[in-house]
Amino acid sequence: MKILFISHLLPYPPRGGAFQRTFNLIRQISHNHQVHLLAIAQRAHQDTTAKIQEAVEALQKYCKFVKAFRAPGDSSTFRWGFLLFSNLFSTKPYSVWKFQSPQMVEEIRRIISRGHFDLIHIDTIDLVDYLDDSLGLPIVANHHNIESDLLARRAAAEKNLLAKFYLRLQAQKVRKLERRHAPRFAVNLVVSAQDKKRFESIAPTAEFEIIANGTDVDYFKPSTNTDTRELIFVGGLGWFPNRDAMLYFSSEILPLIQKQVPDVVLNIIGRTPPAELSKMAALNPAIRLHGFVDDIRNLMARAAVYVVPIRVGGGTRLKILDAMAAGKAIVSTTIGAEGILAADGSDILFADTAESFAERVVQLLNDKQLRRRLETNARMLAEKEYSWDVIGKRLNQIYADVAGRNQR
Repeated sequence: MKILFISHLLPYPPRGGAFQRTFNLIRQISHNHQVHLLAIAQRAHQDTTAKIQEAVEALQKYCKFVKAFRAPGDSSTFRWGFLLFSNLFSTKPYSVWKFQSPQMVEEIRRIISRGHFDLIHIDTIDLVDYLDDSLGLPIVANHHNIESDLLARRAAAEKNLLAKFYLRLQAQKVRKLERRHAPRFAVNLVVSAQDKKRFESIAPTAEFEIIANGTDVDYFKPSTNTDTRELIFVGGLGWFPNRDAMLYFSSEILPLIQKQVPDVVLNIIGRTPPAELSKMAALNPAIRLHGFVDDIRNLMARAAVYVVPIRVGGGTRLKILDAMAAGKAIVSTTIGAEGILAADGSDILFADTAESFAERVVQLLNDKQLRRRLETNARMLAEKEYSWDVIGKRLNQIYADVAGRNQR
């Protein structure tokens, strides 16, 4: 089949949740289909023309055609602020405005008029303005999260009253977008059974299929060097759920662990740590901020426990799937592991209070037998359920079903 893949990000290098998912879905479908990729290059990830070109060339290994566009809101800080303020008076969410590119609109019409595509894949519902009925093709929409729920949870956790108001308003706008447009797509791809059930309550007439997030079981390998007192967290700290998780862990959970394990070390891998976290690290030598790390496998290999104290959820956490592939013993909140088929006490340990989280981390540091069992079971689960090859076969079947229905 010939597929037009429209993305809100240029998914290379594949670091971070959405980038990993989009890159690997493209890589998988390219085995069976011809992929034409149109993508928004976000300045936060590709801030130079050279980086855009590097990403385009890398993606051309999997795509017949790749073209990247800049989003107008990325042109300057003033433009970004102006769009944020102006959006107060629009019925559309800011996330739709953010990715609008007149050049991409023109390119979509040009490429469809010249080609004979079988379907369009959009990588977020925020790209819905690029589509109209005149395109005449079935549309598969990918949902990395239920964005309206994620915004609502952020609003609930936000302390600044103006930010809380703005986030609540955006959550309402995105909810209306989801309710209105999800039924319009041939299929909506969600990452978990939980997201599917929740989305069906928002748009009950829409069709949903589960395409889980995955992990590269060839890249991540188990290590036996885990008899340390080291903990690890991996995730970009510019993203609110990760930032909140590390501030919470460092201030409320780590001190409880240190009372029982004084020599414990917390390795935090992720770019743009907030100033508050940097201050905590300066006062507590157990907190080690590594910033961005190109290859996390060495630091992950020597960690005894992988911690995921996420309190703001949605989607599934690729960080947990990578940790499972690496054969790590994991302690997570239930929200942090939402959507993952992991059994408490067998594949992972769950804890939803600071006290229980600290208790379970200490338990793993002191119980080698339990730690080894979790490590082995986590790796087995990653291979069986979350290998990208397994997920790719499922996605290719969904594409075939959609194209077949359209032909009939």
